[in-house]
Amino acid sequence: MKRIIRLGIFLSLLLMIGATAGRVFAAQAAKPAFDEKAVADFYRGKTVRIIVGFSAGGGYDAYSRVIARHLGKYIPGNPAIIVDNMAGAGSIIAANHVYNAAPKDGTVIGNISGPIILEQLFNNPAVQFDMGKLRYLAVPVSETYLMIVTRKPGVTKFEEVLGPKGKQVVIGAIPGSTVEHAPILVRDVLGANLKVVSGYKGTADVRLAIDSGEVEGFFNTWTSAKITSLDKFKSGEWLILAQLNDKPLPDLIFPNVPTIPAISKTEEQKQLLRFGTSVPNQFGKVYVMAPGVPADRALALEAAFMKTMADKEFLAEAEKGKLEIGPLSGDQIHKLVVEFLGMSPELISRLQKAMKPAKK
Repeated sequence: MKRIIRLGIFLSLLLMIGATAGRVFAAQAAKPAFDEKAVADFYRGKTVRIIVGFSAGGGYDAYSRVIARHLGKYIPGNPAIIVDNMAGAGSIIAANHVYNAAPKDGTVIGNISGPIILEQLFNNPAVQFDMGKLRYLAVPVSETYLMIVTRKPGVTKFEEVLGPKGKQVVIGAIPGSTVEHAPILVRDVLGANLKVVSGYKGTADVRLAIDSGEVEGFFNTWTSAKITSLDKFKSGEWLILAQLNDKPLPDLIFPNVPTIPAISKTEEQKQLLRFGTSVPNQFGKVYVMAPGVPADRALALEAAFMKTMADKEFLAEAEKGKLEIGPLSGDQIHKLVVEFLGMSPELISRLQKAMKPAKK
């Protein structure tokens, strides 16, 4: 019965995620109107900062910089938009800053990682925010994490790393993010022979560590990996051993990459992998504002994000940069977050036990 309940929660999350673009805009239309003149008077001549919780050169940074080039024209008053990076702890540092220290006047937007919601659920003392109280603006696209390895460890299939005789792969990780959560779960839940080296501030740093031979792979999303490293996949220098999703991605460069149902042996393993990796990444690259931002300005920013996501020039630039766009609205994200925070204590406990901090 408990398994059925947990599966029901997961399916309800997926149903919410599956809303069409038309519903996104319908949700926006249903919102109470904001005072456009008052909002324009405030933003005119000002600068809005997007604070990215990861280092420059990664997927979060790439999305934010393209969004920043188009967002201003849809905000009343047409403020300038700049992007700053505040890397650390899987974007917990940036989330803390936006929630507590940054101005609450609508001039600061956080671009943080949805999966840090797990750190909140686990009562991580570094977390000084409540994701249930953040104001959600948009998610440009939901994501699926992949297990990516180089040729160095001599592994070509996922099953080759399993069990006591499995070949070891050294994996680079970012604390507090799925880049760390995923290998820990794959190691400790599935029994993969992974040595997890944590402490990196962003995927750009992990890629440098791969290039130097310090680590032999990492877990990253396909949306990010193909932006930064498509040539390495095409050349065969990098391989994809697994995809942490229920259904295969349609555009992976390698065929027949196993999914969560294929690499899991039990229903419990499936649920731990789903709730620890795939479900929170439905709202992974999320844009937020702090509670306390005036409602008119928050509504205006949310509407501006959704208009940007439909802008032809933005979409053309996104396509050129290999950025996938399939947005979720603020309302959709908030519902997913509330549902996730309502996870059963039993499942929270099992996830926390499975996701022990990585050992260097």
